[in-house]
Amino acid sequence: MPTTTKTYANIEVLQGVDYKMTLTLDNPTTSKSYLMTIVKDYTGSTDFGGRNATSPYRTEIYETDDTDYGKLTTSDSGTDYTLVIDLYATWTKGLDDDFDGYWDIVEKNGTSYSRIAQGEFYVNESSSKFASISARSD
Repeated sequence: MPTTTKTYANIEVLQGVDYKMTLTLDNPTTSKSYLMTIVKDYTGSTDFGGRNATSPYRTEIYETDDTDYGKLTTSDSGTDYTLVIDLYATWTKGLDDDFDGYWDIVEKNGTSYSRIAQGEFYVNESSSKFASISARSD
């Protein structure tokens, strides 16, 4: 899994499927807040079936659980510090086929902000469509 010494990771999700990734951090997460942003392009000018209905098009995932999109969860054990990304199937099913975009996570510590992770974001359309499958008799 990515750590703060290697902050780049690609995310590949299937449409209509939950996604989870754990980031291992170097420092405690206590008294900090986090924001994950997913966009089609850096300008935010391209709609991709994301959260916002108007430009700038982006999806933002917070530490507050949003059952339609996902959540970020932090954990400090005293020696291990993690940030878990959960993206829910209710959101991934609405993304465009073959979506290719970008994501990053920003950490807020007091009044300072730092980008702690980033990468490319891909959607893989399912080749199986249960509604079109014929029952086999063998």
